[in-house]
Amino acid sequence: MKKIIFAIAATSLIVLGVITKLYIVEEKPVTNTQAKVIDKGDYRLFSPAKSVNDFVLATHNGDFTNNDLTGKWTFVIFGYTYCPDVCPTTLTRVKAVIDDLEATADVQVAFVSADPLRDTPERLHQYVNYFDARFLGLTTTHDKLFPFAQNLYLPYGIVAVKKSDDYAVNHSASIALINPQGRYVAQFKPQHIAGEVPTVDMKQMANSFKEIVQL
Repeated sequence: MKKIIFAIAATSLIVLGVITKLYIVEEKPVTNTQAKVIDKGDYRLFSPAKSVNDFVLATHNGDFTNNDLTGKWTFVIFGYTYCPDVCPTTLTRVKAVIDDLEATADVQVAFVSADPLRDTPERLHQYVNYFDARFLGLTTTHDKLFPFAQNLYLPYGIVAVKKSDDYAVNHSASIALINPQGRYVAQFKPQHIAGEVPTVDMKQMANSFKEIVQL
């Protein structure tokens, strides 16, 4: 009997430890044990860059995987097409600096929908192309999307008050930066100003991007 009680207690501690670890990851970004998170003001730098777990996202033109990260600097934005404020504001402001980003290095901008129920790859393609034809629209089912979001410290959640297609999606306004080796190198932080939509300072991001590329 004592052995059984001990086993149950040990299992409970393990489960509690896993839950605690997941909670900490969502609230405060950490990388693997040998890496450091360096606060640079407008962004967090991961040193060394963090690995990105294997993933498969859907586009209107086929799959988008880890292989599609190599050779380019990838800016990852989470949102959804029904977003009333943060997403259109962010994409409009990214468009305003994308030429500056491309002047620094070969880049791609990936808008990942956290609302796969309503955002089909085709709808996403039309949505992002309204802002810039160079933007990519990506999504997948929640069982694959959540681990990808968690890996990049870009949490999201569905907010529904009743069973309906009319609901909001809470999502991070941060922007993840993945280097041409497919590793997570930095996260740009949004500004929180009273009365304004929280978004990343794009001009500062463009300047910081030049510094990061030179590291």
